[in-house]
Amino acid sequence: MTINSFLYKDGFGAQAFYNAKNALHGYTDTNVANETKHSNTYSTVESRAQKPYDNRVPYEKANFLIDSRYSVQHILGKGSYGTVCSAIDLNSKDKSSLAIKKVCNIFNKEVLLKRAIRELKLMEYFKGHKNIIGLVDLDIVHFKPYDGLYCFQELVDYDLAKVIHSSVQFSEFHIQSFFYQICCGLKYIHSADVIHRDLKPGNILVTSQGCLKICDFGLARGINSRYMNHNHKSSNITNYVATRWYRAPELILSRKPYGKAVDIWAIGCIFAELYSRRPIFIGDDQIMQITEICKIIGAPSKEIIFSYGTTIAWEFFSDPKPKFQKKEWSDLYPHANNYAHDLLDKLVCWNVNKRYTIDQILKHPYLKKVSNPDEEVVMDEPFDFSFEWKAKTLNDLKMVLHDEVTNFKEKKQQIDFKGMM
Repeated sequence: MTINSFLYKDGFGAQAFYNAKNALHGYTDTNVANETKHSNTYSTVESRAQKPYDNRVPYEKANFLIDSRYSVQHILGKGSYGTVCSAIDLNSKDKSSLAIKKVCNIFNKEVLLKRAIRELKLMEYFKGHKNIIGLVDLDIVHFKPYDGLYCFQELVDYDLAKVIHSSVQFSEFHIQSFFYQICCGLKYIHSADVIHRDLKPGNILVTSQGCLKICDFGLARGINSRYMNHNHKSSNITNYVATRWYRAPELILSRKPYGKAVDIWAIGCIFAELYSRRPIFIGDDQIMQITEICKIIGAPSKEIIFSYGTTIAWEFFSDPKPKFQKKEWSDLYPHANNYAHDLLDKLVCWNVNKRYTIDQILKHPYLKKVSNPDEEVVMDEPFDFSFEWKAKTLNDLKMVLHDEVTNFKEKKQQIDFKGMM
């Protein structure tokens, strides 16, 4: 089902579709700088397995230095993490488009380097699932100002945030389909004992055919005890993760270990947003965020407040405040069916132990019309994140990064060679 087809299915007019499609595009055309051949060689220890730069060309507007098989087209976005550009693979038969994400400032900062390694390892680990963004190629450049890790990914025109906040009309079937695809992707991730920790509409891409793909694994973490070093501080994971509006209350109020339930809360917020076309909990700070949650689902019980084990939780709910009463989902979303209301109760709730697992969600009657057991695949093994504590120095992490990129490129060369035969 394409975005085009489901718009027309609900009587969406041609002009309205044209306007909506324009509104969904997240970038504008820019002129491509003249590309000239550039030659240089590594002069650093980290470059032990890398080739010279003689096959790479610069794109000065974004300080990109990439293999000549790729032609940069547009700058899609810039941020503190780096820059994303669209490009064409000139060596592919159909001149396929892709996105190139350059991650900057990683070679001298351990936390950023570890995050970059974690993200590319996870993208490679989950490669092939239709509801998770695919990793096409990797590269490392040390030559300033082009230095950074280059991740080549599928190019997807839209993200779910742009679709939600466009004039595209959703039927119940569209919401069921979208939410089911998110759940299929998350089941694959959770089956590897990985939590994404930053699920939000902006981190879910939507193709023109209506296929959803989870992306941005920069905050994701492995949680399988087999790969933990319980005597090492890196085994402890921070509570300050996830974009605030989609952050589970236990992340805000507790300092205790958390798990996959934080992702369930996040997709519950996304589920509600698909109906209301706006975020369900909009807080300007941590305290306001909890207040906004209370306005919808009521205040938590004393048992849950006590279970958080923090003074901030106790003080917040012990202060004199208006009594928060739970609102009925049927009042908030009267156009949603009763199954949707029931499912929201199981996702957006205070009690972590009563919050549904991804398997329970997929078995819920709400998804019966769109479910397909063949799509609900799982990983055979948990994700190995032991590199995080085995690499003891910044230089160790640099070696891990180079080995990852080298191994990936060797596999890619073998696949490309087979494809040419």
